[in-house]
Amino acid sequence: MYRTLGSILSSVFAVVALAQSPEAKAPSARYSPKVVISHPFDAITDPKIVSAAEAGIAANELVIGVTVNGQSRAYPINQLTGPRREIINDTLGGTTIAATW
Repeated sequence: MYRTLGSILSSVFAVVALAQSPEAKAPSARYSPKVVISHPFDAITDPKIVSAAEAGIAANELVIGVTVNGQSRAYPINQLTGPRREIINDTLGGTTIAATW
């Protein structure tokens, strides 16, 4: 039987909503987040933009490519995977964007 994407997403969101509902938790359970980093990092809001040749990106390297209002940019995924570079805030084609992986 084939299911539509909408029905699959509805099922997933229902499961997520159930898992987050207060009834799904044990009455004595308390939320205790794990600390991954001890201090927040400054947001990357003014990334250095270089040509593809200057960046030294390999032909088989994965990138996130974005074009806005005729202006294009590529964000290498390997530069978006560390704890200091998960999100790069940028302006492209006059529009504020956030590149993340």
